[in-house]
Amino acid sequence: MGEQNSQSGKPSSKQSGRKRNRRRRPNNRKGNRNTQSKGPKLTGFEKVERGYLNLLEKHLESRKKYYALFHRADPRQLAKLERSFYRTLEELRNYEENIKPEFKEEFNAKYDGLKQDTTYSTNHELDPGLQEPEVHEIEDPHLLPTQVDHEFKGDEEESVGSIDDYNKYKGL
Repeated sequence: MGEQNSQSGKPSSKQSGRKRNRRRRPNNRKGNRNTQSKGPKLTGFEKVERGYLNLLEKHLESRKKYYALFHRADPRQLAKLERSFYRTLEELRNYEENIKPEFKEEFNAKYDGLKQDTTYSTNHELDPGLQEPEVHEIEDPHLLPTQVDHEFKGDEEESVGSIDDYNKYKGL
């Protein structure tokens, strides 16, 4: 440790480097840490909201890259972009599922993107709630009138023969 450089008479670089590093970074020493907060204190819902918005921004960026480079990227790059896209989507969905119950209702009220579309029901003066479909028999538009009236339950004739037999039967 007490070695000196033979040419300059200064201590070796190992010893002087340590001292210099300590002088350059005084915040790394114990007791010198700044304990003041950098911003306003966030409430529980604000933390949840900030985390969600960060994940949403990350996912939107990943989606933008994936679709922008879809036809231009080589297969390996495209596979990487696709993995990133689906990974961020999964992270976003997992975050939404794991929100604490006390924040869930407020979160859904603010960020539920699946609002019910009531345009059709309001235009046709219908109740926007869930409606049961009407069950009735639909008439097949492809059947001829003779086929609709005919009863095929008693038909025992087999459909065997060639096209010539069919033409002869029809008189063609």
